[in-house]
Amino acid sequence: MQLKDFAEQFFKEFGVRLYRALDGLTFEELNWRPRPEANSIAFIVWHVARVEDGWFQHFVRDTTAIWIEQGWYERLGLPEKSSGFGYSVEQLAAFPALREEDLRGYFDAVRKSTLVCLSDMTEADLDRVPGRSPFPGSGSSSRFAEFTIARMFRQLIGEEYQHLGHVSYIRGLQRGLDG
Repeated sequence: MQLKDFAEQFFKEFGVRLYRALDGLTFEELNWRPRPEANSIAFIVWHVARVEDGWFQHFVRDTTAIWIEQGWYERLGLPEKSSGFGYSVEQLAAFPALREEDLRGYFDAVRKSTLVCLSDMTEADLDRVPGRSPFPGSGSSSRFAEFTIARMFRQLIGEEYQHLGHVSYIRGLQRGLDG
């Protein structure tokens, strides 16, 4: 199996699993935080979409993030340059309560673009080193300067599964073993 095929299968399966974890949650459950320094499910889903958007739009394609281009930051009432990385307790407390349909709308827009980008890639593209941060202006560009696109997949896939575990855990705290 080629890495592109593996990544495509991952991105499709992840979406199914994420939506299964969101299924039936109320607005309150989606935005509930178990502690002041913890994230809500809504925050985690938004963060997953923001990070994937940054990796594919800026890091791989060197284009404007869907977050900005399609005005999702305005629709969700969040800062244009924010991704949720390194948020303080105060920033978490100020994070707006988000509706599931808005989260799904942004996530779906990002995922659709990811799959198009992936289908356009060649195996040779996987060895390319874009030499930039997925988040312009974040000050972390040197950390990613040597990442190949293949390395980016390893980073992103690991992070997304980790965050799916967070979502499922928080759902379990609220609903127990409800399936």
